[in-house]
Amino acid sequence: MSKSTKLLTCAAVALALVFAYAPDLSAKRFGGSFKFSSAKSYKKPVWGGSRSRPASKPASRTAKPAKPAAGQAAARRPAAPSAEARQRRLAKTPTNHFSSAKQKNAYQRYQDRQQSKFKGKASSVGANNAQTRSSPLYKKASNGIGARSGSYWDRRDRFYGGWNAPGAIYGGAPSYGMWDGLFLGYMLSNAFSPPYARMAHHHQNDPGMQEWMGEMETLAAENVEVRGQLDALKAEMAKLSGVPIDPSYLPEGVDPDLVMAPAVVANLRPNFRLCTADANGNYHRFGEFVRSAAASSINVEILNTAGSMENLEYLESDRCDGAYVQRNAFTAYADRNPSGSYDFERIASPALEYAHMVCNRASGVDDVGDLIGKTLLIGETGSGTELTWADFVGMDDRYAGVSTRNLGGLRGLNEVAMGEADCLLYVASLNTGIMQRANEQGDQLVMVPVNDWDFNDRKYGSGKLFKGHLDQSGEPVYVFRDLPSGQYGNIQDGLFSSAVETLSVPVDMVASLSWGERNGSAYDALIGAVLESQSRIADATHAR
Repeated sequence: MSKSTKLLTCAAVALALVFAYAPDLSAKRFGGSFKFSSAKSYKKPVWGGSRSRPASKPASRTAKPAKPAAGQAAARRPAAPSAEARQRRLAKTPTNHFSSAKQKNAYQRYQDRQQSKFKGKASSVGANNAQTRSSPLYKKASNGIGARSGSYWDRRDRFYGGWNAPGAIYGGAPSYGMWDGLFLGYMLSNAFSPPYARMAHHHQNDPGMQEWMGEMETLAAENVEVRGQLDALKAEMAKLSGVPIDPSYLPEGVDPDLVMAPAVVANLRPNFRLCTADANGNYHRFGEFVRSAAASSINVEILNTAGSMENLEYLESDRCDGAYVQRNAFTAYADRNPSGSYDFERIASPALEYAHMVCNRASGVDDVGDLIGKTLLIGETGSGTELTWADFVGMDDRYAGVSTRNLGGLRGLNEVAMGEADCLLYVASLNTGIMQRANEQGDQLVMVPVNDWDFNDRKYGSGKLFKGHLDQSGEPVYVFRDLPSGQYGNIQDGLFSSAVETLSVPVDMVASLSWGERNGSAYDALIGAVLESQSRIADATHAR
């Protein structure tokens, strides 16, 4: 082998080692996410072509390299909960055991058909009147007392598994007041079983139970099977004459919600008001995923807002029970509201968000440094985008010379496309409806880099963030990453690669601690629904 060949070979090996080590070096510099005080630490999905940039990268023409403070010690991150601890935490979390929403909906239709088998009309006794809500069984069910793992429909299916309901059962109505007609039929079929005879005895004064007994008497006049079962039940109840009535009685192993009509059970679910952002954005989309996953246990109400800062205001004023919030919002909000209670905790960090800088092709803006003297739309007042721009100005006061307006969404995008504004800043995870719309206007719009390395100086954890859950990690709020090449192919230019350098910031999902205290095991169900939604969110925001 010639000397020149050997030199080339050695060089190639050295380059290979450098490239092999570089990703690991970058991961050590920026890697890791916050560990959470509850639920499950977020496992960051693979972000495709998106790559983080180390702070030591040579500066752009507007750049200043980030320098750590003298003597600053590396913050110690709290340890992640063990797998065993997470399993204990979620041990009572309801799950529907379905692999897809389609399968779940098919099962729900099956249950609806089962209800339609009943020939009688729904009970004339109010299913959710004051008397029903005052019932000890209703209160037990609403607090989740005694409920085993699994959703209502799963547990109901397991409870009746192996029992072939006699056709006579369906001669009555599907419900009587708060009582499920199928359960009462099961009780009648087990008339000789002492626990079910006691069930009839202890609840004989309930209006719904009395209505059911009257209807069974009518059916018994024509049906020998019902006559025999009803006489047996009455005989067993007679043996209990003189036993004090206990309106909270349930047979051993029967969950309180299983004796109730499905319509009553639906009203047992607590409401959880989830603040998101624009209806066309991904926060709303994330909320839909959580609402679907929690449907069997919690009524999730999605509230569209201006975004992160307004979400924190709504949490503080009890106008919502949970929210999606850009991580850079917490410290800013705490600085502006030092007397706040911050009665919430972080449950998960489901996605990364990117600073999308979309400009009119005729604006003359090639990167963020060209914005001076231009017009920039920074989203609605109270949005995370507006807050991010405030950070930009705070980290480099030259950006105070940019003329800004509080407008965003599809209206803001249209103004930029029409040349009525130069650029739009939009901080969001990948694949929002707004960015898909922007990508359809490649003749008018272009994505430009956000590459001022002053922005890397912003640190997290400098203020009071959560009640009892302070996070002083000192990690960077913003990390430089590439919007992957071809992510928005029509507005990302480039001869060899169309990757666009920009800032990324995590999004956190937080929930009210007071809501959790009020709703007991439903809080575990909420956490389970949030974690169940993680994979769908990762798929929805994955690099194309």
